[in-house]
Amino acid sequence: MNNIKDLLSSKKTTDVRKAARLLQKDLMPELEDLVLESFKNQLNKGQKSWETICVLIKCIGLNQYKAALPLIEGIADANEEHDAITFEAGLALIRLKRKDLSDVSEILTRLNSARFSLVYGMFNALGYDKMQPCASDIKTIIDFAWNFGINEEKGYGDPRYGLIAACAGWDKSLVSEFLNHILATTEFSNIKYIAENSLIGKYVRLA
Repeated sequence: MNNIKDLLSSKKTTDVRKAARLLQKDLMPELEDLVLESFKNQLNKGQKSWETICVLIKCIGLNQYKAALPLIEGIADANEEHDAITFEAGLALIRLKRKDLSDVSEILTRLNSARFSLVYGMFNALGYDKMQPCASDIKTIIDFAWNFGINEEKGYGDPRYGLIAACAGWDKSLVSEFLNHILATTEFSNIKYIAENSLIGKYVRLA
């Protein structure tokens, strides 16, 4: 722990990044204050520290550092279109705000205003954490996501990635049509692979 504390307090962004990666593997709730202080420092440096900010946000979500929630919400509210920080904030936001793995209320609240990166991140929470919304919430999310992001350039990926993966654990009568639609329209081999497995109720390991 002392080594991680030293890394978090370092003025070198590479040290901070190393500490945050260690905290993604070995969760330490007791370091919340130190991580929050480091996160604020990196945010003050702006986009030049974007990579370190992203790693810290992932660490914050996994460790449930709720003191950072106002800062995460601020990033989500800014809602940048194609932005790695916003992408990570979307995932952390859901992890910090949900009551349990069935609670997608934050996703539903933001769907109509959320742009590409925020949606991508929030949907990743569904797949990475194998969330289990109720049937009505699943229908709302799928209706929104049906063609979301299909006109983006290939380099941005498919923002429905996590959603498609999450469908593996959901009622097939609710998701089969959506998954078949994905298979018929996607140009991404990884998305097709995930959709095929979700159709047979098999979770795949997400990158």
